[in-house]
Amino acid sequence: MSKAIVIFGSTMGNTETLAASVVEGLKEGGKEVTLKNVTDAKIEELKDYDLVVMGCSTWGVGELQDDFISFYDALNDDVLNGKNAAVFGPGDRAMYPDNFCDAVTIIEEKLEKCGAKIIEDCLKVDGDVDDALDEAKAWGLSVAKNV
Repeated sequence: MSKAIVIFGSTMGNTETLAASVVEGLKEGGKEVTLKNVTDAKIEELKDYDLVVMGCSTWGVGELQDDFISFYDALNDDVLNGKNAAVFGPGDRAMYPDNFCDAVTIIEEKLEKCGAKIIEDCLKVDGDVDDALDEAKAWGLSVAKNV
C-alpha cells in the first residue's frame, strides 16, 4: 500500500476540516495516510511518502497561512524531486477576487519547482467549507487513483 501524507496549515479550522475529508477520500482510494498540522511536520519526513498533499488557506492579499511560511521556505528538491503531489485550500472569491486561493497556486508552483509531479488539478474551495466536504473527499479519492 502506498503511503500519503497530508500537511495542512489552518488558523480558523477551515483547512483542517477540508483536510479530514481529503484524507477520507485518499483512504477510500487505498492509501495509507498520515495527517499532520504543518506546525508538527518536518521537511525530511516527506522522503518517507509516495504522495505529498498540502492544504493551505490564503491570507491577506494572496499570502500563505502564517504557520505554513517556514515550512514552505524549507521545501527543496532533495525531498520532493520525483514525488507525486497535490494541493488544496479554502478561499473567499467574493472578498478577494484577484487573490482567490493564491496560497494554493503558490505552493503548487513551489512543489513543481522542486521536482514534484502535480497529479491532480488543485482544489480551491470558495466560501463555507462545510458545503464542500463531499467535493474534498471526492478530490482525495481522485488524487489516490492518480498515483
